[in-house]
Amino acid sequence: MFDQSKIGQSFPSFTYQVERCKIHELNLAIGDENPIYHSKEAAQAAGYPDVPASPTTPTTFQFWGNPDFVKHLVAIGVNVMRIIHGEEEYEYLAPIYAGDVLTGVTTLVDGKSRQGKDGSSMDILTLETRYTNQNGQEVLKERQVLIVR
Repeated sequence: MFDQSKIGQSFPSFTYQVERCKIHELNLAIGDENPIYHSKEAAQAAGYPDVPASPTTPTTFQFWGNPDFVKHLVAIGVNVMRIIHGEEEYEYLAPIYAGDVLTGVTTLVDGKSRQGKDGSSMDILTLETRYTNQNGQEVLKERQVLIVR
């Protein structure tokens, strides 16, 4: 059973520099051929100051920018060997471009336990990461649901 007293706890902040090559690589991997995600020149020709982060780019911020994420989950009592990724959503508050330096703070915003008819249980945790850019502007809210079997 999940310890409800952990709700509201934030993990230490982490910093991630948005890299043009990472935007390019991710979009190659998912088959998005839009030139604004692959070339600064194409992005500028389209009116952007640099390569913009594509809608799926934030998926990588936590992976590449927060190497201690798993340790933080363990510290609040999560058995990370039993996690299933439930869902992920993004709320874009301002544009994100290659070269931006983002600071993320992840907070456990909800946690509940569910009992199965067979006596098994699972915990459903909702984490929210808020990102600000190098100018202190909030640019993104990421919410993810983790299911712990």
